[in-house]
Amino acid sequence: MFSLGPGSVCDVCLESFGADSKAPCSISCGHVFCADCLRHITRQTCPLCRVPFDPRSTVKLHVDLDSVKAASTGPGSAADSPSAEQEARSLHERIAAVANAGTSEANLRSLISECKTFLSGHPRSLFQDLRVSLRMIAYLCEVKSTLRSQNQAVDSFREQLEGSRTEYDELQVRLLELDGARKEAVNARRKAEGEKKEVQATAVQRELELTQKVSEMQNKYIDLLE
Repeated sequence: MFSLGPGSVCDVCLESFGADSKAPCSISCGHVFCADCLRHITRQTCPLCRVPFDPRSTVKLHVDLDSVKAASTGPGSAADSPSAEQEARSLHERIAAVANAGTSEANLRSLISECKTFLSGHPRSLFQDLRVSLRMIAYLCEVKSTLRSQNQAVDSFREQLEGSRTEYDELQVRLLELDGARKEAVNARRKAEGEKKEVQATAVQRELELTQKVSEMQNKYIDLLE
């Protein structure tokens, strides 16, 4: 809670502020808790927003708690109803349970709706601590919703990435197949060129042999004529 108002309680123990160990104390983030709860916090972080704080910078608030109590319990006030005080305390306890243990988004939205319904029936000057806590869990709900949407976007991106990887792997296999086919074609062409050269060489050799035989036959014929 950021300020004290009628019905103000410590958001940790949910007990009304008072003197000595129940004196309201503000930490660096602006939230207010009783001195006793701040002394027993194991981690030096705000129980509501989790922002670290220095115990040496804690400020004890000097307020007229009797006036606050009188304003909240005066004749004709909405907070004078025991049932209203009991319901407000119950809502505080449920909010504290959410802050400590967490809950599903559906349960959180249901709690927000109950708090809004309860507070709508009371003046804005009453139950200020509950109104601040309501804003806190409403913000938490929006964070949860945003986180869920971001997780869905991440999952979708991962699916697309996996699909792209599969296509890439298939393309790599196809490229290897094409490279193998190209090498086979090159080898076949080289083999064909080699066979062609052999055929040409054989033809030239036979032509030379035939020419030589014709020449020898011509010489023999000339010798016979002589």
